[in-house]
Amino acid sequence: MTDLTSIHNPTEWSDFDFLEFEAFVSKVENEGFTYAAENYGPNFESAELQIVAADLGALRTLYVENESKVDDWYAKVGPERACGLHNDHVDEERQRREDARLFGIRCTDGFVITCDTAEYRDRQSAYLLENEGRGWRVPESLLRREVPGGEWTDEHPARPAP
Repeated sequence: MTDLTSIHNPTEWSDFDFLEFEAFVSKVENEGFTYAAENYGPNFESAELQIVAADLGALRTLYVENESKVDDWYAKVGPERACGLHNDHVDEERQRREDARLFGIRCTDGFVITCDTAEYRDRQSAYLLENEGRGWRVPESLLRREVPGGEWTDEHPARPAP
């Protein structure tokens, strides 16, 4: 019987960190190591691996010492399952990044644009309002949440009061 719950992680890292490394290896194959590290560096959940990822030399060593594990893993789980696990991981990582953002813009169509800082949110909202009518979303209110993934609360309308 095939085990459909295990990802067959060949490392001692969490499954999330292994799949984050696998996604990084994929970027390196397409973009080269330096470009991938500078633009698509891994966002590990492990504090130890975060330290490694912050140091280009240490990350290169980690890559060289573990890249073959990704190839072996791919051969073991097969291309279809590897692709599915990769895509699921990319979606999970993107959602984690979105949930971590504490500032946002609710648009008139209900969509929420998440932002890392209040300053960026305010600049982005002003820019979108200045360019209203050009096919982009229109800000309705500026948002904040107290904890990652928490409920949004309105800070104030996006448009200043007349």
